[in-house]
Amino acid sequence: MNVQHVLALKKALDHLQANRPLQALEIARNILEHDPNLADAWFLSGVASDAANQTGQALEHLNQACQMVPDSWEYLNHRALVLYHLGRFDASRADYEQSLHHKPDNPEALANLARIHMLDHRPDLALPCFHRALAHEPENAILLGDLGVCLVALKFPREGIACYRAGLALAPGDAEIHYNLSRALLMVGDYREGWLENEWRWQTRHYQSVAKIFPHPLWQGEPLQGRRILLLQEQGFGDGIQMIRYAALLVGMGGMVLVVCDQPLLRLFATMPAVHGVALFDDPPPTADYCCPMMSLPKLCDTRLETIPSAVPYLFPLSNHHLPKGWESHKRPVVGLIWRGKTRHQLTLNLLKPLLSVQTVSFISLQKDAREEELTGLPILDTQSFLSDFAVTATLMVELDLIISIDSATAHLAGALGKPVWILVSHASEWRWLAEGTRAPWYPTATLYRQTKPDSWSETIDNLASDLTAWAEKQILLPG
Repeated sequence: MNVQHVLALKKALDHLQANRPLQALEIARNILEHDPNLADAWFLSGVASDAANQTGQALEHLNQACQMVPDSWEYLNHRALVLYHLGRFDASRADYEQSLHHKPDNPEALANLARIHMLDHRPDLALPCFHRALAHEPENAILLGDLGVCLVALKFPREGIACYRAGLALAPGDAEIHYNLSRALLMVGDYREGWLENEWRWQTRHYQSVAKIFPHPLWQGEPLQGRRILLLQEQGFGDGIQMIRYAALLVGMGGMVLVVCDQPLLRLFATMPAVHGVALFDDPPPTADYCCPMMSLPKLCDTRLETIPSAVPYLFPLSNHHLPKGWESHKRPVVGLIWRGKTRHQLTLNLLKPLLSVQTVSFISLQKDAREEELTGLPILDTQSFLSDFAVTATLMVELDLIISIDSATAHLAGALGKPVWILVSHASEWRWLAEGTRAPWYPTATLYRQTKPDSWSETIDNLASDLTAWAEKQILLPG
């Protein structure tokens, strides 16, 4: 490398550090025209391309640099980051592991490798990486927050809370840590502080990308006598089904409740006696004195674990809706099955075969996206052609003796209808199911079956199948 190239690389690096990646790219291009075998120039060009959001070129140039110098921890580390941003997590993990082989105590590589393990639902592998990274950067608030997430996923919520508090002591305005703290507090039943912390959600990265349209003044707990209040569905369908229960409480305060929601919930929410009117988000907003995002209702109503409005049913089926063909032919107890949620919580019907082997039960699929090949040859009636919205699902559910569901919006619906529901809860459970136990504080007719190992459902499903056999025998013996 000649002196001119050394000076040019330094100037390019100065541009890069001053957030001028295009100027750095131009210098690197000029150097490579004269010396295409200069690995540092390929590396700097790759880093600058990444900073300029030219991710494809960044990966190409970093590949060239890594090919020339395969044992450079720095080259590997940055290529791993680009691969991470491209969603190529397996390749990113391999590069981070190789980078750490050459520089074992690099906190950035350790932290990013831990984050990939978390994406793979392997908090057990992430934990030692986070600890090693924090040993070198003990006052890194983001790392402390990430360690908190890891500990909560490992079912150590109180230790996670301690990490969140340590992170907030260093970065009091970090909305991500506040929001994660809120869910951990709710998980351990600390609803007083949990709901307060939950209001930080509006400042998190996720919520900054969500359109926040408040057509009326936000309700802050003012008297509602004679007032109209518009509730805004927030987050997923299950969250809406869980929180619409507060409509009855608001009516009890003298308010008239209106709701804006997504189409799949429209007719369902209209079945609620406390709801005066329902509209879609694309409709002109109903006239009201106040509005309130649904997830703020527990805080504004001062909800504690022991004061959850848990009377069921609070949602109801449609009247005069026909049932699928073949429904009436069932003589045995009828059980509905849901094995996939919309996003996070997933099972396969194949994993539920121990349940389907229970001969004394008839099974109904309430899975909206069930695939034909999943159901072929199995003793289960497919109803998905009828499942146009949650109101229809509710109409089918009320005819069932039991619902068995993965943690999903449909599980919430069964609970809101007051139906017996057995809910399969993943090892890293959500706040609403608390950290342990079989009872669900929000749904008195629900029983929780918790995943005992983060990478396996077999033990939980075997236990559930055994309980289903015993339950079915009792149903057969019941009079009538």
